[in-house]
This record gives sequence, C-alpha cells and structure tokens, in this order.
Amino acid sequence: MPGKHQKRRESERIRVQPMYSAVTACTGDADNPVRLLGHVYDISESGVRIELDNPLDPGQIVSLQLALPGANAVVEAAASVVWVHDEQDDPGPRRMALKFTEFLNRSDRTRLVEYIDRERGRRAA
Repeated sequence: MPGKHQKRRESERIRVQPMYSAVTACTGDADNPVRLLGHVYDISESGVRIELDNPLDPGQIVSLQLALPGANAVVEAAASVVWVHDEQDDPGPRRMALKFTEFLNRSDRTRLVEYIDRERGRRAA
C-alpha cells in the first residue's frame, strides 16, 4: 500500500515505534465525543499514519492527540482521513492515513517539527 500513496505525500515521513506512541482520535461533537485509542506508525509535518481498532471514514475530520516518544507534551491537531486499509488486507486493528488540517495552536506544530527534526538527525548520525 505505501507505494500506491507515495506520490501524494507532501513531506518525508518518520517511522515511530507504535508501542511508544499513543494516539487518541476524537469524533462526534462536543456534547457527545467518541474517543478512539490507537498507535502512531509514522508521521510527517503534513500527516500521520495511525492504527485504531475501529476504522474512520475517508474524508472524516477528527481531532487527534499524539503522544510521540520523548516528547514532553502531546501534539493536538485536526486531521482529515485520507485512506483506510481494506478489512480484507488488514484484519484486526485498521491502519489509516490522515492529513493535518490545523493544529490546536502554534506550539503544537512547533513540537511536531522539532520531533521530526530530532528524529531525522538521530537517523543521519
């Protein structure tokens, strides 16, 4: 599947150890929020690939809280679901890609960029 979507990526993705990178996807409205827990697989400045027990719908907008390894605080952003692995190809928890549409505030985007830069530097060394 990665080859199929490679051309659409705006920026390089950094692999993340899923067991150390929690994600909470919030759907629904403020009066009736639904929180889905999962893991981050890779991340870039423009989007993220995650795994959740329940698939989201392509085009759906969700709020994300990303706990990245070694980061001091979560990164909060809104994102749009780009694609979801087919259930036949991906039984069990479902992997999906999301594109960031906005960050809760500037410091969230800064934390994400700093994390990505730090990981790129670590891998280049």
